[in-house]
Amino acid sequence: MTDAKVDPKKALSRQFMDAGMIRWEAYVSGGQPNTAAAARIYFVCLEDPYERPRWIEHESRSVSEATRTLATMSDDGLVEMLGQSAPLS
Repeated sequence: MTDAKVDPKKALSRQFMDAGMIRWEAYVSGGQPNTAAAARIYFVCLEDPYERPRWIEHESRSVSEATRTLATMSDDGLVEMLGQSAPLS
C-alpha cells in the first residue's frame, strides 16, 4: 500500500500550532445555499479537551470561499484568525 498525498487545496480541514505550540484543527461549516446562514470557520483544540471550540464567520459568507481561504492561508494567518474567534456557546 502506498501513502496517498493530500492536495492542500482539497483538504477539508487544517492543523496548525498557535504561539504557545498548542495544536488546533480548523474546518469550515455552515453557509447553506438560499439561507441566511453564513459559512463559519471552526477551531478545535487537539491537545486540551477543556479548551472550548471557537468560531469566526467568514467575510464572504460562502462555504466555497471559506474553504479556499482555509486551504491557502498561512499558519500565521490561521493563528491570527484564531485570536479573532469567539468561543462556541
